[in-house]
Amino acid sequence: MAAITVQGNEVRVQLTRGEKIAGLHSDLHFPLSAVKDVQVLADSFDGVRGLRAPGLALPGRTRIGTWRGRGGKTFAVARKGVPAIRLVLAGAGYRNVVVCVEDPAGTAAGLRAGAGLPPEPGFTEREVRFTSGGVDFAGTWTMPRGIPAAAALILPGSGPVDRNADHRRMPLGISRDLAHDLAARGVASLRYDKRGTGSSGGSFLAAGFGQSAEDAAAALHRMVAEAGEGLPVFVIGHSEGGYHAAVLASDPDNRLDGAVLLSTSAHSGFETARWQTARIVHALPAFPRIVLKLLRTDLVKQQAKSVAKLRSTTEDVVRMQGRRINARWQREFLDFDPAPSLARIQVPVLAVTGTKDLQVDPADLAVIAATVPGPVTTHEVADVSHLLRRDPGVPSLKDYKRQIREGVDAEVLGIVGAWILEHAGIRSGGGGDSRRR
Repeated sequence: MAAITVQGNEVRVQLTRGEKIAGLHSDLHFPLSAVKDVQVLADSFDGVRGLRAPGLALPGRTRIGTWRGRGGKTFAVARKGVPAIRLVLAGAGYRNVVVCVEDPAGTAAGLRAGAGLPPEPGFTEREVRFTSGGVDFAGTWTMPRGIPAAAALILPGSGPVDRNADHRRMPLGISRDLAHDLAARGVASLRYDKRGTGSSGGSFLAAGFGQSAEDAAAALHRMVAEAGEGLPVFVIGHSEGGYHAAVLASDPDNRLDGAVLLSTSAHSGFETARWQTARIVHALPAFPRIVLKLLRTDLVKQQAKSVAKLRSTTEDVVRMQGRRINARWQREFLDFDPAPSLARIQVPVLAVTGTKDLQVDPADLAVIAATVPGPVTTHEVADVSHLLRRDPGVPSLKDYKRQIREGVDAEVLGIVGAWILEHAGIRSGGGGDSRRR
């Protein structure tokens, strides 16, 4: 395995013979003054983005060599599920160096001290596993230093996304940003790879919406076991994850102290999809709208035809418009109505949606507040999109490419973290009961 050492005022990354051959690179050398940050990654793959050029990649197993992206070049010796050191550099040829080493925590501490950097953020991460329906799942347990104030299960949105809420074509990082911000506030968390993604087993395409709900329930039981007795526990769901969070919170047998619904619809999947289509049509630039009008194309009617065709299918996976889709999940999603679950929730609820959301109607916040019988706090955050990023301009799906290069909005993170700490205090006797609507 590679090693990172400091020799005088120089950092040296010593590669094994096999790593040099695979990465087409010799040992790396750069000034200690070039090190601007040192991080420990629970999964080395989290630090490798962009296009490989040159190097070796074994899908789902190994990434060795140079990766080029908009943020600059990354040199990697990464193995899926294995912790690594990430060096953030300036003026050293590479922007990032991600390397699996024997003692990542100890190595990071020595490098930070040598570079004159403050101690690493106060949390640690480790991989945990659980099963659901005979499928093996992998996730990350993020633990703040010291005694945590609470613990949270983080459920991502729709699509084949991993524990960080990253899609292979769109690294959202929503779950990761939430976990790390909560850890900085003293809250532990669990996030996991969905079926057929990351290090979890099973098939994403063949899984149904109901199976995703069962997986979320299994993850909650695993999270509660990690948290132990006496620690307040919460569930946080974004988009589709908000549906599953509402179901979990509605079950009185689940040990929960509150639920956070981020960009979560209060209507059925069918109604939500229809609203999305109409909203996106209005958000199109002038020229595409003119073209659609000239072609006499009504996207809402086209969607209705696609839904009817989808409902006529019975298979888990079907081919539509030249590609294979998760038909079972889509049929079950269209039929799912969150209203009955919302109406049974007795624990406190926080609901947050941005004013620039193109996929969930911000007006649904009022519906959630009126439907949930327990205490509800709602926030409609100005200029925030469905991706929980700041969007100061005219909302459009095209802007998502820009947004994913930024982190989750700090105001959203602050609202979630403060609310969880407040309601963790309720359980332990501190804080007050927030019942704003």
